[in-house]
Amino acid sequence: MSEKRIIEVKCKCGQALARYEKNKRGKLIKMYLERIIKDRAGVFLNKDRQINEIIRCPKCQQRVASVVYIHGMKSAKLNQGQIMPIRT
Repeated sequence: MSEKRIIEVKCKCGQALARYEKNKRGKLIKMYLERIIKDRAGVFLNKDRQINEIIRCPKCQQRVASVVYIHGMKSAKLNQGQIMPIRT
C-alpha cells in the first residue's frame, strides 16, 4: 500500500522551491501541480503557466522543470541535474 509523504523540493543552489505530497516510493521525477502543498519560491503555481514552459530557480536562474501534461494533469517534469536528489 502506498504511503503519502510530504517532501521538500530544493534546487542544488539551496533555494527551497516547494513542499510536495508524494504518493509512491522512489525517485521524484514529476510533480503534479495539484499536489503541491506550498510553492515556496512562487514558481510552480502560476496560473498562466503554459505547456512546455520552462520553470527556473529564482535564485540561480537554472532550469528546474518544464510544464507538461502527465496522465491528463498539469505537471512539472523535473530537471534531475538541478534538483537536490529526493528518494522515498
